[in-house]
Order: sequence, then structure tokens, then C-alpha cells
Amino acid sequence: LPTEAQWEYAARAGTSTPWWTGEDRASLAGCANLADGYGRTHGAEWTEWEQGLDDGNTVHARVGSYRANAFGLFDVIGNVSEWCRDGYADYTAEPRSGDVEVDPASFPGRAARGGSYMDLAVLARSAVRIGYAPGGTAYHLGCRPARVLRR
Repeated sequence: LPTEAQWEYAARAGTSTPWWTGEDRASLAGCANLADGYGRTHGAEWTEWEQGLDDGNTVHARVGSYRANAFGLFDVIGNVSEWCRDGYADYTAEPRSGDVEVDPASFPGRAARGGSYMDLAVLARSAVRIGYAPGGTAYHLGCRPARVLRR
């Protein structure tokens, strides 16, 4: 799994805006699977949904259903929240030297990033992080394996 820092770098794809698509929620159209009008009218039981967005899915979407970011990564906004290697700690926790990872053994939770199909856009911003129990499972949690790129 990627560290949180690696995940955020990859998800942002060189941008500094809330989503790689920009600052405006409307920029998410065609790029994200979130709690939206389509889900609401097709049986989702969300209490809140994004007005004006319609991604065509109630729950999970097939990988690659939406546009990729500038790094060629699909589904980094919504669809499933993605586990990270780090322990879930506040930003003042010292990372281990060498790998920028916050030692998961030191904290009771593990970080997940990216939001899911049941989240509003504000919870799918590149900087948002959520902690879950390491052994926890949920339909809206997934993973994105990472590997070292050699040049």
C-alpha cells in the first residue's frame, strides 16, 4: 500500500486544488463516483447527496469508468476509500526516517483516503483522511497497490 504522502501526491497529480479536477465541485463531473442525484433516484439510502452531479452509479463503479488524472490514475476521487500503509495519527506524529510512513503499530487505526461512492465531494478532497480499525471491512473500502518505479 502507498503511504498517505505517496497516495496524496499521486491523487493530486501535480495540482494544489481540492481535487485534481480543480476547485469547483462541478469539475468532478465525469471524474468521480460520489453520493449524487443518480444514487438518490436509484435506491441509495444516503441522507445527503451532491446536487447537480450525476455519475451514473448508485454504488461501486467499474474501475476506469471516469477520466484519469494527469498521472493516468483512475478513481482517486470517490468510488472506494483507499487504505494507506500509515497508522492514523494527527499530522504532528513523526514519520519513520527513510520511508515517510507513520508507524501503524504505534496507532490504533489505519488511514484511508479519497472518499467513496457514499460520500459528498467535500469528503473526497485530496487532503481528507479517515481512520479505520486495521482489521475493519466495509463495502466502501478498497486498496490501490503501489510499486516502485525504476527509471
